[in-house]
Amino acid sequence: MTAPRHSSRAGSAAPSTPSRAGRSKPSGGTSPWSASTGRRCSTATCCASCTTTSRATNGSWNGSTTEHLDERCRSRASPAGGRPPEARLMRAPYVELHCHSNFSFLDGGSHPAELAARAAELEMPALAITDRGGVYGAVKFLQACRKLGVKPLIGTALEVDGQETVVIARNLRGYSNLCRLLSLAHADQPKGEARATLTRVAEHKGDLFYLSATDDERRLRELQEALGNESVFSELHHHLRPEDPWVLEGRASMAKRCGAAVVATNQVHYHVPERRRLHDVLVAIRHRTTLDGARPHLFPNAEHHLKAGDEMRPLFKGHAEALAAPWDIAQECAVELDFRKVRFPGYPVPAGETPFSFLYKLCFEGVRERYRPITPEVARRLQRELEVIEKTGLAEFFLINWDLMRFAREHGVPGQGRGSAADSIVAYVLGITRVDPIEHNLLFERFLHEEMTSTPDIDIDFSTKHREQVIQYVYDKYGWERTGMVCNVVTFQPRMAIRQVGKALGFSAELLDRLAKGVDRWPAPGEMLTPPGNPTEGVEDSMTGAMPPPADMRPQSWQQFLELCREVIEFPRHLSIHVGGMLVTGEPLVDIVPVEPATMEGRRVVQFNKDDVEDLGLIKVDLLGLRTLSVVAETLDLIQDTTGTRPDLDRLPLDDPKVFEMCSEADTIGVFQIESRAQMQTLPRTRPQSFNDLVVEVAIIRPGPIQGNAVHPYIRRKQGREPVIYAHPLLEPVLKDTLGVILYQEQIIEIAMRVAGMTPSQADGFRRAMTRHLNRVEMSSLEGDFINGCLANSVPREVADQLFAAVQGFAVYGFCRSHAAAFARTTYETAWLKLNYPVEFGCGLLNHQPMGFYHPSVLVEDLKRHGVKVLPVDVNRSYARCLPEPLALSPTKPQLAEGPPSSTRPSLPRRPTEISVSVASTQAVKAQAAMTHAMRIGLNYVRDLGEDGRNAIVAERRRAGPYSSFDDFLNRLRGGPIGPRAVRNLVMVGAFDALRQPRRKLLWGWQERWHGHGLRRGLGTQAELRLNGTAPDLPAVDEFDANQLEYRISDLSTGHHLIHFCRDRLRAMGALESNQLPSIPDRHRVRVAGLVITRQAPSTAKKIRFFTLEDEFGQVNVTIKPDVYDRYRHIANRQPILIIDGVMQRQDGVWSVLASHIEALRGVPRPQQRSHDYR
Repeated sequence: MTAPRHSSRAGSAAPSTPSRAGRSKPSGGTSPWSASTGRRCSTATCCASCTTTSRATNGSWNGSTTEHLDERCRSRASPAGGRPPEARLMRAPYVELHCHSNFSFLDGGSHPAELAARAAELEMPALAITDRGGVYGAVKFLQACRKLGVKPLIGTALEVDGQETVVIARNLRGYSNLCRLLSLAHADQPKGEARATLTRVAEHKGDLFYLSATDDERRLRELQEALGNESVFSELHHHLRPEDPWVLEGRASMAKRCGAAVVATNQVHYHVPERRRLHDVLVAIRHRTTLDGARPHLFPNAEHHLKAGDEMRPLFKGHAEALAAPWDIAQECAVELDFRKVRFPGYPVPAGETPFSFLYKLCFEGVRERYRPITPEVARRLQRELEVIEKTGLAEFFLINWDLMRFAREHGVPGQGRGSAADSIVAYVLGITRVDPIEHNLLFERFLHEEMTSTPDIDIDFSTKHREQVIQYVYDKYGWERTGMVCNVVTFQPRMAIRQVGKALGFSAELLDRLAKGVDRWPAPGEMLTPPGNPTEGVEDSMTGAMPPPADMRPQSWQQFLELCREVIEFPRHLSIHVGGMLVTGEPLVDIVPVEPATMEGRRVVQFNKDDVEDLGLIKVDLLGLRTLSVVAETLDLIQDTTGTRPDLDRLPLDDPKVFEMCSEADTIGVFQIESRAQMQTLPRTRPQSFNDLVVEVAIIRPGPIQGNAVHPYIRRKQGREPVIYAHPLLEPVLKDTLGVILYQEQIIEIAMRVAGMTPSQADGFRRAMTRHLNRVEMSSLEGDFINGCLANSVPREVADQLFAAVQGFAVYGFCRSHAAAFARTTYETAWLKLNYPVEFGCGLLNHQPMGFYHPSVLVEDLKRHGVKVLPVDVNRSYARCLPEPLALSPTKPQLAEGPPSSTRPSLPRRPTEISVSVASTQAVKAQAAMTHAMRIGLNYVRDLGEDGRNAIVAERRRAGPYSSFDDFLNRLRGGPIGPRAVRNLVMVGAFDALRQPRRKLLWGWQERWHGHGLRRGLGTQAELRLNGTAPDLPAVDEFDANQLEYRISDLSTGHHLIHFCRDRLRAMGALESNQLPSIPDRHRVRVAGLVITRQAPSTAKKIRFFTLEDEFGQVNVTIKPDVYDRYRHIANRQPILIIDGVMQRQDGVWSVLASHIEALRGVPRPQQRSHDYR
């Protein structure tokens, strides 16, 4: 039977060619979509009642149901060759083909999932996503539609010769053409924009539908001629504007003259009318103006929302074919994005080898290096992992990562694997990771198991300074056509939302600045999209507390602002590059995903983020930058320079009691992962004595253990104040290492396996499911499976319920044990370096800022408290970076600072040491050798100098010797890359003090002699101004002025701490010094004062704030409860020096102050140093 036709033209086509009849005729009489997602009605147009019945079957398309529906629809079909009656066309389901989500970046007001959900509510059988210039949200859209039983269509809205054209992929070949077209459209355009010519579009035609809303008849004919008459549709709209009826009729008549089919769309930009307000604001943000300024770009009403067929039909009377055409097109489209077959680029292996055989060979070479002797346990574990890798077909994946680490080692690039990869002995013997999974009891099934369909994660941290070498190696090895950086979608977060929404609404910059800075507690991501009538916790309170709404603003306007801010949270704002994810494919990248140039030269970024890439089954290589590795690498270089030996950290024993003693005393500023306030409050209570204790310490201060109520029980059991108990004997082997509490994700898998009787794949699926935001039905099903498994293992129901509750509270934020172990290795190494080589380690830290938890000034103060002499910037002694300087050098002999041919790191005089460190032996003995060297602040801590300026100063000094005077410096560097601001800052920071010339006199003379070539042009000399008398003496810079200048220019002070200059006033006010507080008894009232160096408002702390103050003697931790914070919010958030009254709190040797009153110290210049605020 011939399928009824809705077009004005008939004709069938081959399966790869779109048919104007509304669908092609695949064998079997079913839709092309039926092969992958269930069968649809085999007639050209399924009626609305059939669509409704089909969806009712468990929310998805059901094959048996549709066979029955086929018969009903065949009975309604018109005779072969007959034209379908108008009434039947009107019963065809309406499908929206022109739909922008918020992945149109400031041109869509709804998430893809919201659009899919609304389509399901409207009983729409299919829906297209056609975002502007890309397919950024396609994967999320596909997943949402499949879950709801809505057929997804993938397309884009592309600017072609200045006019928007909707392009929709018919099948996978059409999708590849779409990807290539989008890649070319982005290639020569500004960031975030895509444009193409009709000629370029025609070069990539095939299996694509084109919708054009042009009113130019010549243009429509050009499209038909270039793209194929059967593929081009004239797009009709009706948005209830006065002119829409005659525009629609005119366009329909034009299409009829051209022989073009018509298609009705609603040009959707949001799922419900209420989102029109948000869309208007987004458009204003996109055009960088206010709503008033954006008026020409805004829609005149709220009609651009997703509408059902019943809403569309009255608007398109007499155009039934236009309303039926979208469903005809939808039936022809079938795009399944699964690229697992092309995910590997084909790793080249030696002749006669397969990827697996080569991997097998490398593993047994590596195991002899890592394990001496090789125990039966090691052999069994390695063999088992290799069997799983062979079954999952992932040998190439491991070879790719092994090759990256091989390249890094051969080129001196510091790197190490982390994450769940550390669970694998294969990764360990290949040198990808540095933690022994057997010694530390790491679970392989957390990383990989036989039934895993996704690619496991191997995250490799490289030194930030050297990472680019590895990235370029990947490009060179696999080719630019098969590699690209994974994108990162930057979304609206609280402060950005306040600033940009408020600007669009016309709020003043001052008001927005205060509002944005006042917000410090926002809900978790799962709470972001709550309805406007249900305000999220803390948002309105903190904004209103920061600054009440202006008196002249209506309450309705203020409430609208709050609602818009809440709605826009997590909306995509723009695209950026992922911190390290690279996509490597077996087919040309542009056939799989659109590629566009990144802002960074030489970078191409794909339009999918890391989650999308994993969901599509593609290989993502994670090449992450970790500044701590750069710090360690530079520290080792400096140690070699100062001692002649270089520690081999791979052979460093992980059992130095002095390292653990230092950690137990919370002397960990600058130590990786354990320098935060929370960690430093925990360390004296847990007092780590082994490497496993450090692994626990890295993992325990996380939201998971905190929400799972694991932290305090672990601490009490570690201290011996509480017995170690297990809710059931089956839990003991799982929780023994963590004293009976759940701390790691791996323990969830082991519990599911040992206690609930799940297989490894089921257990991993259980863990993954628990980490997602599940609805009540899904969570109930998950709980039922777990409880039933426990009961089958004779676990009492009460224990099973308690265990599920504990797992549920922990899983979402739990930390991976292997990840913690990999981090703990770096923790131990940085602690060892801080303990034994404080000067070199301090230089490394300062040379790689920003990083870590603290401002550079805090690091410098910590070094000074440890007896390290910190020397200021000096044009004759400072190099481009901070370096150790032998204390034997006399400050009166600048020539001794001269030397090396290298401008970055000189060959330093070696210091005597009692620390024996070599490649063969890394056993360290603590000595007092650190004090033989001071740390000289580098030219990198002079504002406005720049890298070229720093190198020029050092290079000229190396060429012609030390600078003898300020004028000598100016003469020798005239015409160089050093601007007047940099010269001024060098003088003001004291870089010329060793030349015995006062700073103010130098500045005045420089400005006078250089005839306006300084900062102020046109300033004449005294002679030219004919002034009588001699110039007066300028006041010298005193210690306080020098301190302020150093803070302003270098963000630190090599002299006194700022609080030193306030000490007399603070003593008079009764404020104690920080070194007096350890002797204050518990619950005694105290007054403390200091410079705020951190402010924290953890989401798990129930609105409690944690501040850290610093004075010249140390630090003070302050806890601020919500009621106190609300009273003093303005002062606490904005003032740099605070005086706090409170009560001393002591527990297990750890003390802090519970605040009751907060005030600012007045009359002290505001320092340039900023606190690190974590909100």
